[in-house]
Amino acid sequence: MKLVQLKKIMMASMAAVVAISLSACGGKGANGNTAISGITGPSVAVVNGDVVLSLTLNNVSVQGGLSLPIPKYPNSSLSVGPDFQSAGTLIVLTLNVKDFLGGKTLILDPQTLPGGRPLPTVGAGALPALALQIPQLFNTVLYLGPQVIGFFVPVKGLNIAGSILSFNFYNSTNVKVGTVSIVGADASGSNGGLLVLMDTILLGLPAA
Repeated sequence: MKLVQLKKIMMASMAAVVAISLSACGGKGANGNTAISGITGPSVAVVNGDVVLSLTLNNVSVQGGLSLPIPKYPNSSLSVGPDFQSAGTLIVLTLNVKDFLGGKTLILDPQTLPGGRPLPTVGAGALPALALQIPQLFNTVLYLGPQVIGFFVPVKGLNIAGSILSFNFYNSTNVKVGTVSIVGADASGSNGGLLVLMDTILLGLPAA
C-alpha cells in the first residue's frame, strides 16, 4: 500500500471518528470508556515497558499494512493494517519509554496544545514534556515527559467553533489512565484534532 493512500485513509478515518464522537449519545463502552459507534477502543496496555495504544476502525477496510518507526526512535512505531479479529482496520501506536527518556534527568519546558492554547484537563494548562512533531506520521505531536505520555493528531473540518470535548480514558481493568479530547480549531482556523493524554503514574510506569 502506498503511503499517500494510507495517509488519505487515516485522515478520512480520523475525521469519521470525530464526527461519530460528536453525535454519540454519551453511552459507555467496554472498560467504562465513552462508546463510539463503529470504533473498538481505544485501549491501552503496558507490555514489557512499552505503552501500546490500539484502536480498531470497524467500518474501514485495508488490504495491506504498514509499520513506521518514529523518526530517531526506532523502538517506537505506528502501525496500520487489517484487523485479525474483524473486517476493520487496526491502528497501533507503540511507545518505548526508554527511547525518549532513557532514564536520564531532563529539563523539560511546559508544553501546551499546538498553537499555544492550554492543554485541556490539566489545571495549569501545561505539562513538562518533550513535544515532538512527526511529519511522516501526519504531523502528529507526541508528548513525552515524567508526568505524561500522549499524542495529538491534527484533524481539519471539525466545525465546533473552538470548543473542546473531553472524556476519561480507562485501561482494561477499568482504571482511569488519562483523558481523550476532541479539540476544535483555534481562532486562526488551525490546530484542531484529537488529543490523548495518559498519566505515567496511573499507567504504572516508574518516575523518570
